[in-house]
Amino acid sequence: MSEPMFSIIVPVYNTEKELERCVNSVTCQTYRDFELILVDDGSKDNSGALCDVLAEADTRIVVVHQQNSGSSEARNTGIRIAKGQYLIFVDSDDMWDDPDALHGIADVIEKNPGVDVVCFGVKIFDDDGTFVKARIPASLKESEKSKEAVLRQLVYSNQYFSASYVKVLRRGFFIDNDLFFVKGLISGEDGEWSARVMVCCNSIDVFSNGFYKRIRRKEGGITSSIKKKNILDVFQAIDNGIQFIDKNAETDALKEIYREYWAYQYAMLFSLAYRLHKDPGYASIITLFRKYKWLLKYDHVRKVKAVRILSACAGIRGALYTLAVFNRLR
Repeated sequence: MSEPMFSIIVPVYNTEKELERCVNSVTCQTYRDFELILVDDGSKDNSGALCDVLAEADTRIVVVHQQNSGSSEARNTGIRIAKGQYLIFVDSDDMWDDPDALHGIADVIEKNPGVDVVCFGVKIFDDDGTFVKARIPASLKESEKSKEAVLRQLVYSNQYFSASYVKVLRRGFFIDNDLFFVKGLISGEDGEWSARVMVCCNSIDVFSNGFYKRIRRKEGGITSSIKKKNILDVFQAIDNGIQFIDKNAETDALKEIYREYWAYQYAMLFSLAYRLHKDPGYASIITLFRKYKWLLKYDHVRKVKAVRILSACAGIRGALYTLAVFNRLR
């Protein structure tokens, strides 16, 4: 397969129970012009061996084994060997639930040849199968597809999602702009990456379909085991993102849209950080919250506006405590 339409990249680490389900949800696609790259990131279970078995059954599957380096570097490994015109990412414990998904994406690209980025949606489930919510970007009018118009709609309605697995990216655009994932971040890597994608792209479109089925783990995720480094990583991503905007924003209007994106990432930290209130470094975290409080003036998203009002009334510490209590009661 010299240059398929899509390269679908799956970082694999200790997911032998879910891996085959994930792979089957891709290989069953009615659109056939793709390669599926499985990057075994030093799995300690039978995931690596299962990758090889699956590749023997389908010539479109390519397997790479590497020492454990984290999901960001596993994606980077897949990108470096990818041959497709467009890149898509899937986590190995998730799946797609629409066999015509790639056809839909291909149709969007056909109508907008050479588009840099196509965003789509996700349905989120708990690991017991309970439906949680769907986040699906609205369709765009053909007359409103300039970069500024598309991003304004997506960001102001909180539909430009930070996750890497809800985007399709033209490989040439990705490579030319050095959009590889940052290695070593525990949290914030997708948020930082998605911000760079948003700034660097020349064109962006939407496939209004939530075919990505995200399985939300109750244990092991950021919301179940907050550590100081989780918070600091997100603040580092915010700092890097703001500097990137100041250096690369094309217009003042786009700069404001980019800042709206980071305002939401900042506001979401208010629901998490109070769990560290007994940590010796909590005061330094409060200092970071105060440093970036100015972002809250970019408040088209309701959650950002709510945090702005709450922090104005109760202060940073009071807002952190109040939101922690609210989330616990909810």
